[in-house]
Amino acid sequence: MSVKGILIPIGGNEDKGIDTHEADHLEFIEASILARVVRESGGPGARIIIIPTASRIPVEVGRNYTDAFGKLGCRNVQVLNIRERAESEDQKNIDLVRKADCIMFSGGNQSNITKKIGESTIHKILLDRFKKDAIITAATSAGAMCMSSEMITGGRS
Repeated sequence: MSVKGILIPIGGNEDKGIDTHEADHLEFIEASILARVVRESGGPGARIIIIPTASRIPVEVGRNYTDAFGKLGCRNVQVLNIRERAESEDQKNIDLVRKADCIMFSGGNQSNITKKIGESTIHKILLDRFKKDAIITAATSAGAMCMSSEMITGGRS
């Protein structure tokens, strides 16, 4: 299968340029994976949509990513906080996804993404654009888990 989109799965705890004051943590956001996301998306003018659906604290997560992309010079970053499945069918949200250069899924509980976005119009648009457009789909932690056809959703040691 030939595709034009790019997937960027991120393990988690990526550098967002947040000053942690930890002795063993250096801030190098300009050389971070998020900087690579920006480059692949077309640079600081790219339309980046952050989807913190997996998170229990979506407002804080959205703000953290907005701030991080802002530190990288991005001027067109929006948060699409889908909390109910019906929001994946809302025309305003659909239009944001259609026009985005990059979609960034946050970490949290990956089941929230599959329940609220899976098989929705937004999901279908993302799949179609991945095949036909040079859209970047980046995701960290739980968001990255949703990139595969098989997904671990829980378990015990």
